[in-house]
Amino acid sequence: MHKLITSFLVLFVSINAFSQDEYFKLPNAKTQKPCLIFNKNIIGNEYLMKSFGTSEEEVKEKVKEIAVLKGKGNRKENDYYNLTDYGLLFLDLKDSPESRTQSEFKDFFGLDKKGKIYVDGYLLESKKYRIATIGITEIEIVEPDNANGLKSRALNIWTLPKNERYRIEPN
Repeated sequence: MHKLITSFLVLFVSINAFSQDEYFKLPNAKTQKPCLIFNKNIIGNEYLMKSFGTSEEEVKEKVKEIAVLKGKGNRKENDYYNLTDYGLLFLDLKDSPESRTQSEFKDFFGLDKKGKIYVDGYLLESKKYRIATIGITEIEIVEPDNANGLKSRALNIWTLPKNERYRIEPN
């Protein structure tokens, strides 16, 4: 009986470990920064936050509410699941920042309508997300290769400055 219970637990843990959703990201996605989402569907960064001003009064004039999400939930229930590797910060603003749709980026860069868009190396699985223009530090066209496993060209939109993009692994 003891062996049967142990076998069942090993099987359950094994199945559970393999059933965990994985993040869809490019090999260079190694940041340790949370994703910032403004007004429920606009991805931005700290530059956008700094544009609100430096005093508490200036920030209060622009921000209605702030919420933090540390857990990732699951992919079926959360359209922001793939963006939660290091948490999410939701900011509800009184005004919407200037932003562009994913379709606008694809058209501008000549990508196929089914082409994928990544932000800071993480795949945007939902088409609802826009990207704040003030938050863009660089846009790169990523060609498919063995390392990234892409089947076609994709866009990676960096919202992080170069010095904050990569995690330094301890020796």
